[in-house]
Amino acid sequence: MQQKLSIAAQIIAKTSIPNIPEEIIRLKEELNKKYPNTVTIANLISHNPELLGNFMTLVNTNITNEKTDIRDAKAAVNVLGLDEIYNIFLASSLTNLIAQSPLERQILSHGAKAGLAAAELSYWVFDVTRSEAYIAGLMQNVGAIYISRLNPESYIETFNSQLANPVSAYAKELEQYNTSHTFMGTLIAKKWHINPEVYKSILLHHDTAFELKTANDQKTRHITALIMVSNFIVSSTIDGQYITQELKEYRNLGLKILGLPDTAVKAANAAVMKWGTSVGKGPAGH
Repeated sequence: MQQKLSIAAQIIAKTSIPNIPEEIIRLKEELNKKYPNTVTIANLISHNPELLGNFMTLVNTNITNEKTDIRDAKAAVNVLGLDEIYNIFLASSLTNLIAQSPLERQILSHGAKAGLAAAELSYWVFDVTRSEAYIAGLMQNVGAIYISRLNPESYIETFNSQLANPVSAYAKELEQYNTSHTFMGTLIAKKWHINPEVYKSILLHHDTAFELKTANDQKTRHITALIMVSNFIVSSTIDGQYITQELKEYRNLGLKILGLPDTAVKAANAAVMKWGTSVGKGPAGH
């Protein structure tokens, strides 16, 4: 594992990983205070109009579970918990910063749809918040964007094949690069100060032994399982050709951990169908 992380770090060093926007750094500093000032928090969120627009779009999609529209940052701070505010603002800001091409935006859109599904499923998972589930689904493939820059035409076939064959196609990626998008994504998530349970789940979301590896870390196990079930849901809404036996077995590993009722999967599927067009347009292509 250490060698693969080292190779991932070398690839990352050759690419331009954006720094966290100043607004996020200052927001984190405010939230870390003993008594965070909600007016200051709302002002920080509102400071950059583009970041504010992305934030409000996410706030008013399914990831917050609010029944009425939230009109501005002040209202969002009043209605949502401070941890939720930070995760949603971080997710909306990084989405804006990361992708530089149509191909990269399509990779990220898959993660955004998985995030929507995971957020909905998290209702039935007591130790994972909606925003934690969303950011895990969103960021699971951030490493794929950066590894794809080595050879976009070649890598996109690798990425798309994992939508149907998340275990065997991922093994081919490891063999080809001697690292993978999961190792790169973990390092990037650490740089952006995403919480440890999320970046550990990014590392493990293609690993069929994740249950054993998280024996002493229930929250990471739950988030990893949420990603796996959510990836199945997204693939099933894209095209029936992605539904392979391997993908079903991958989904079942997650379902075994989460013990979700049938209504949960149906609700997540409905969320992706309803909100998915606002966060992306399907699998990556040429």
